[in-house]
Amino acid sequence: MEHTAFFCCAKTDSAQIPYQVEICSVTPAACAAYMDQERFRSLCEDGCPNYGRKWSCPPYAPLFTDFTAKWKYLYVLFLHTDMSNFAYIKNDYLKIKAANNILKSRADRFIRRMAGLHGSSISTGSCRLCKPCKCKQDLPCAHPDIMTYSFEALGIHVGRMVEDCFHKPLLWYRRHALPEYTSVVCGILTSERLSMEYLEERYKKQCVC
Repeated sequence: MEHTAFFCCAKTDSAQIPYQVEICSVTPAACAAYMDQERFRSLCEDGCPNYGRKWSCPPYAPLFTDFTAKWKYLYVLFLHTDMSNFAYIKNDYLKIKAANNILKSRADRFIRRMAGLHGSSISTGSCRLCKPCKCKQDLPCAHPDIMTYSFEALGIHVGRMVEDCFHKPLLWYRRHALPEYTSVVCGILTSERLSMEYLEERYKKQCVC
């Protein structure tokens, strides 16, 4: 299992936010060990407003093993930043929102580009190509070839995967309890073996700011 980690800085109108990018190479078959589809489908049904209202979400999302069957390699990306970097924002919820926007926008931009060059991707959350999703209008997906799915939607226990790959727990925002850091997780699927040096170089060229 190969791994790399490097720091980047996101420049915003209000601050320069340092964050870390970690990448771990696995195989889809190895990652399938983290599947717990019934549990996550049940959690989505009970607690997520997107359940049954987005084509990229349960119950419409495919099995992880079906979605990844044609690919040999999976490069998992774990981006995280310390919440102390957002001291200039007074409201804790807005701190989390700002941090996640920074991380998600850069991660999604990178994996879309890499998917176009090398294969496919697993996104940081539900598909955001159409607003609203055609599912809400009882219409077919407008972009089935490029619609994206998250690890959770595919039935993967992301917390266990992150701890095994990166030796860090996922931390969550709770009211009146700001976590030490926040993070996003996504992946690149390909049948090409990509070096850690190449992935780091491509990321820094595209998402350095």
